Amino acid sequence: MKTLVTGASGFLGRPLVRALLETGREVVALTRNPEALADLRHPALHTAPGDLRDPASYAPWLAAGASVFHLAGVRNHPRARVREMEEVNVRATAELARRSLEAGVGRFVQVSTLLARGPSGSPLGEPGVPLGAYADSKARAAREIRRLAAEGLPAVLVSPAIVFGPDHPSHPNRVTSEIRHLLRRRIIRVVAGGRQARNLVYVDDVVHGLLAAERRGTVGEEYLLGGADIAPRDFSRLVLALAGLRPRATLSLPEPLAFALARLVDRWRKADAGSGYTVAVRVLLSEWRAGFERAEQDLEYRPLPLAEGLARTIDWLRASA
Repeated sequence: MKTLVTGASGFLGRPLVRALLETGREVVALTRNPEALADLRHPALHTAPGDLRDPASYAPWLAAGASVFHLAGVRNHPRARVREMEEVNVRATAELARRSLEAGVGRFVQVSTLLARGPSGSPLGEPGVPLGAYADSKARAAREIRRLAAEGLPAVLVSPAIVFGPDHPSHPNRVTSEIRHLLRRRIIRVVAGGRQARNLVYVDDVVHGLLAAERRGTVGEEYLLGGADIAPRDFSRLVLALAGLRPRATLSLPEPLAFALARLVDRWRKADAGSGYTVAVRVLLSEWRAGFERAEQDLEYRPLPLAEGLARTIDWLRASA
């Protein structure tokens, strides 16, 4: 069975492509960076250079019965433009979904994000208010996918929490980069005390959840894929303990100073409103909890304990150093 994966060279795309190949699938990997997939050479892998905004780069691979895993998107980063988020995360996603419906694909798995549901101070229930342009664009895309699902698109939405694990130089993972810094410096760095809970999930658990959503997820349903809630300060201490290290120091940046520095850098970089470091600080200071009972029930989703996922990541980092 042919499977199209957009954003195939990304942090989550690479392990998904690998997992699909291991199950004997024929995979078409749509990416703007084909070199990042060079180490995944496989007779059943076809790398398709292209851009989601150009339907000609993916339309030939949409066919009746095929599966589509849509991971491509523009995330919030210092140089991200709100216009690009609108073009890729909303309009291009809607066009891909519409063409998939017309082609009669067998399954469409839309990868969203916990951030699109808004911050919460308690276990996540109903969607809240997205924080920043990136989260808002993903929330709007999810609404369009649900609309098309009502029209016949066999779509399932999957919203991972904050993902970590082994990464690749072409797409370093933010949490894994934090772990690298901790192992090298043994200095705990937090903002405003680092006591805001966030939900972390190991990358392999998300990949397994995506595959399960394709196989048996309910059309039109959204599945949250989470792991464990932990505050940044406790996370750093756990990482060092698992690595057999002691912290040298703990540095906490006061909230007012964090926002002042973020605004200064955003002005210097001419960041768009709703993106850049200011939004990143707001996200960091909000609580991000995830309940994934529906995924447990429908997908038999069983994430690793946080300590086990961190230990695997630490072992991988040390082996690849």
